[in-house]
Amino acid sequence: MSTPERALRRLRDAYGAGQVSTATLEARAALALTGRVEDAIWDLPRWNLTRDPVRALVLGSHEWPLTGSGRWTIGRSSSNDIHLAQDDAVSRHHAELAVRAGICLIRDLGSVNGTLLNGRHITRARLRRGDRLEIGETEIDIR
Repeated sequence: MSTPERALRRLRDAYGAGQVSTATLEARAALALTGRVEDAIWDLPRWNLTRDPVRALVLGSHEWPLTGSGRWTIGRSSSNDIHLAQDDAVSRHHAELAVRAGICLIRDLGSVNGTLLNGRHITRARLRRGDRLEIGETEIDIR
């Protein structure tokens, strides 16, 4: 089975489980069929639902709640959902966070300084409560 076929199968399964809408399925299928497989499926859950899902990102006294499903971008640019303007080591569009079916995933968007999860460089990873995310020089707790 080819890589696009596997991606389409995962999209079909996610759609059947109610994890993606019809519009999302159509847009993601188009990405998979044009060779952008990773962009099409990167945030689809591969794991079972956890008993203790991620609820928020916490930086000092600031908290960003992660309720329900959705996507959030993290970076220095004011166009990001989580805006980290005070840190010059953060790229303008540094990382993307996605929550689906209680699973929280993060992927680095090709940032210059990378993204660290619990001290290890990642390109894509699952976040769990108690993890520590490092974006540039900013440390964010996962709750």
